[in-house]
Amino acid sequence: MPMSRESFQRRVMVLRDSWAERRALKGLASAHDFDSQYGMLVTIYQWAEEAVSDIGAVYGDTLAVALSPRPGREASAPAFVITIGDQYTVTFALSERARMGSARWSIGVTLGSGGPGGAITAAGPERRNSQWTRGRLEDVLLSVLGAYERGISEGGGWPPTSVPPPARGV
Repeated sequence: MPMSRESFQRRVMVLRDSWAERRALKGLASAHDFDSQYGMLVTIYQWAEEAVSDIGAVYGDTLAVALSPRPGREASAPAFVITIGDQYTVTFALSERARMGSARWSIGVTLGSGGPGGAITAAGPERRNSQWTRGRLEDVLLSVLGAYERGISEGGGWPPTSVPPPARGV
């Protein structure tokens, strides 16, 4: 089955829109107070809703994909989970770290495989370039989908090799 080829015009529009989105979120993503990082987590959740819908549209009934409820502000550690099949999870969680006498909040992501008791791997973004974008979320999900497909085809291992190594201290 041949792969569809995206038009150059569409690729240019995606590039422009992704940079506009990044500029719009820069202030929110660079602040490390609870409210800003919670707002960023909710934004990532909204992107995840769209991504899960897109995955479902492609795979249909052949792959179960689920998204946990939107994280609540009042939770001690707001988080949400994307489950792909019965083996893979992607968890986005807001966590607090004490730094120089003040609390700093940040969003971390872990990838899980093998169901209960399986492997857990931390994934980016790297601290020096720590802004989450829709593209980064999609890259993480594509890596997990690649591991799923590899597992079907050749019994591939975990973690997927296309996920960047975790940042130090994550």
